[in-house]
Amino acid sequence: MVVSVTAERSASPEQSRPRAVSPGRPPASTVAARWRHIIAVASAEFVTHGYAEANIARIARDAGVSKKTIYARYPSKDELLLAAASDLAARSHEAIVAAMATSGGDPERVLTLFGTQIARGWTSPGEVGLYRLVVAEAIRFPQLAAVYRDVMERFGATLASYLREQCALGSLSISDPEAAARQFGMLAYGGLREKALLGETVTEDEIAAVVQRAVQVFLVGYVRRTDVR
Repeated sequence: MVVSVTAERSASPEQSRPRAVSPGRPPASTVAARWRHIIAVASAEFVTHGYAEANIARIARDAGVSKKTIYARYPSKDELLLAAASDLAARSHEAIVAAMATSGGDPERVLTLFGTQIARGWTSPGEVGLYRLVVAEAIRFPQLAAVYRDVMERFGATLASYLREQCALGSLSISDPEAAARQFGMLAYGGLREKALLGETVTEDEIAAVVQRAVQVFLVGYVRRTDVR
C-alpha cells in the first residue's frame, strides 16, 4: 500500500497535534471519597453541636463544598443525619468482617478480634456521640432507631453465622447461635458501652481485659464437651 507523502505534508500543525482530553466527570472513586469526607464532617458536626444546633452551611464550609452540593443529595438535615448514622454502621460492620477474616478461623482469636473491634467502636467519642443522638432523636425520627437495630442485627448475624460454622466443624456446641451471639456481646462490650455513654473513660487495657474474660467465659460454656479437660 502506497502512502501519500503529499497528504501527510498537507496536514496542519493543529491536525497533527494530539487532542486535549476533556476532563469530563471525575472517577467514581474520587466522588465516593469526597462524599465520605462530607459525611465524616457532618458526623462531627452532629456530635459536637447536637441535631438542633447542627448547621448545614458550616458542614459545607468545613467540607469544602457548597450547600447546594449537599442539598442535591440530602434535601434535609434529617436525611444527612440518617446518612451519617448509616455510614457509621456500614464502616463498623466492614471493620468487623475484615478483622474476622484475618483470624484464621480459630474461635478464641475470632471472638477476641470481634469483641475488641466492637468494644473500641462503641467506646470511641464519635460513635458514642452518634449513639446518643440516635437515642435522643429516635422518637421524632424513627428511621434512626431502625439504623441502630439494623447494625445490631448485622453484628449479631455475622457472629451467629461464624458460630454456626464452628458447630458444624465440631469446635463448639451451641443449640441457639443467635442467642449465644447476643450473650457474647453483653459479656464483651455491654458494660463498656454503658460506661462510655455515661461519660467515663474506657482504656485500651480495660477493653483487652474485659474481652479476654468474655472469651474465656464464653468458650467454657460452649466449647465441645469432648475438648474440655
